Amino acid sequence: MDESINVENEKRANQKPPLSVTRIACEILAGTAFWIVPLLLVYGTGMIFNGKGDSADSGTQLLGLYILGMFIFVFPLYYVIGSTVGVYLVGTRGNQTGSFPATLGFGFLGGLVMTLLALYIWLGGVMMTVIEKIFIWKLIVLIGPIMATFGFNLTRRYKD
Repeated sequence: MDESINVENEKRANQKPPLSVTRIACEILAGTAFWIVPLLLVYGTGMIFNGKGDSADSGTQLLGLYILGMFIFVFPLYYVIGSTVGVYLVGTRGNQTGSFPATLGFGFLGGLVMTLLALYIWLGGVMMTVIEKIFIWKLIVLIGPIMATFGFNLTRRYKD
């Protein structure tokens, strides 16, 4: 009796669970939320402190440069890590699991693509109206969570 249960578990462990559109959408949303909510909190806090002083004050100007530096240098790394963790946490709920290194690798690939596209658009490589830029930016920021979800779902299996 125990032998048949082990054979069933082994067969199940080697199978991929069926894909669910709802689960994939939740992975992408969680990946987005895990980088955007804390980043907006940090940005909002910085803007509050930046608005406290006189605009000619050198400390306020330094804080403004600090916030700009944070977005240029820290944002891409935080974007990748937040996207990866959000996708992995939602993806491993229930009876499924996946590879965190694969999720992280595809998240880094998505972060690189997002950064390159953002720089191209931001530096004026594309002539667009404001409405078009808003729409494009919304799509660009989803690249990391989508790529991390793709990496997770490539390695998805049933838990043992």
